[in-house]
Amino acid sequence: MGDRNVQEQNGWYMKITYLYHSGFSVELEECVLLFDYYKGKLPEWEKNKAVYVFASHKHQDHFNMGIFDLAKQYEKIHFFLGSDIKLSKNYLERNGIPSSLKEKMTNTGKNKGFEKNGIRVRTLRSNDAGVAFIVEAEGRTVYHAGDLNWWHWEGEPYPFNENMEKDYKREIDSMKGLSIDAAFVVLDPRLERACGWGMDYFLEQVGARAVFPMHMWEKYEIIGQYKKTGTGNAHREQIMDIREAGQEFEN
Repeated sequence: MGDRNVQEQNGWYMKITYLYHSGFSVELEECVLLFDYYKGKLPEWEKNKAVYVFASHKHQDHFNMGIFDLAKQYEKIHFFLGSDIKLSKNYLERNGIPSSLKEKMTNTGKNKGFEKNGIRVRTLRSNDAGVAFIVEAEGRTVYHAGDLNWWHWEGEPYPFNENMEKDYKREIDSMKGLSIDAAFVVLDPRLERACGWGMDYFLEQVGARAVFPMHMWEKYEIIGQYKKTGTGNAHREQIMDIREAGQEFEN
């Protein structure tokens, strides 16, 4: 966090807005990255900016067909969609979306890489649904987990939880050595004692300049509770305190 003018002079200004749940926008000098938006008020960006929209998977708390309305406002727009979001031209038209917009969509599965107008996109395999995204743009690297997390649900039969742990660690380990500016990582209070395990492992193995907890179901107090744990306290300066939808961070 810091002074916007100083950051702009150094060419690395980045404005992040928490939209709701797992939805965030990342505004850079020339483009905007919009992740897993399905609800909340969007900022208004300059019309000449390129807008890249990312939807990790089709769960209703990560994807909303309304994202395609953004194409009416922003001519330079492209959509990166998890491979489980299947939208034919006929389906788009039945939902009032021009079929021509299909040309501005890229469906992607796990472990794929793309370049689009100077940005680089890499996907990881989610151990729940869809993908996670690593995006490089304007000298910045951003990670959005989607539903990739160390899911540990009490009462699940063996080997469900063990496989979730193994799959999560494999994907996070693939990011070791990566310098990440902003990371959006699951901190789900429904997991109870396992709530912070995924965040712990990410911070210990990869880390980021700024880490934004998400998927909290509006229980924002979980961030303060997590910061009192061993790993949370050790990385408390990197963990952003989210209090409400629409909150802005300058990084």
